[in-house]
Amino acid sequence: MGLALEKLPDWPAGMNRALALAYTGVSEQQMRDWEKEGRVRFRPRGPRGQMIALQSDLDAALNELFGDTVGGGIAF
Repeated sequence: MGLALEKLPDWPAGMNRALALAYTGVSEQQMRDWEKEGRVRFRPRGPRGQMIALQSDLDAALNELFGDTVGGGIAF
C-alpha cells in the first residue's frame, strides 16, 4: 500500500479511503455500507479534490458497530 502508518505520530483528522480502511480495520464492503447509511461521508477536499472522511465520523461508526448491546452493537 505504500503507507508508513507506523511513522505517523497520530491519525489525521481527515483520511482518504485507504487510510480510513487502515484506521478502522473494516472491510471495503462495510465502508460502503456506512456510506450508503450516511454514517461516513467522503467529501472532496484539497486542490485535486481528494475524497476525505472525518476521523470523528469513522469513530462514531465504529462505536455504533462495536458499542454496547443497547445501541445494537456487540457486547464484549
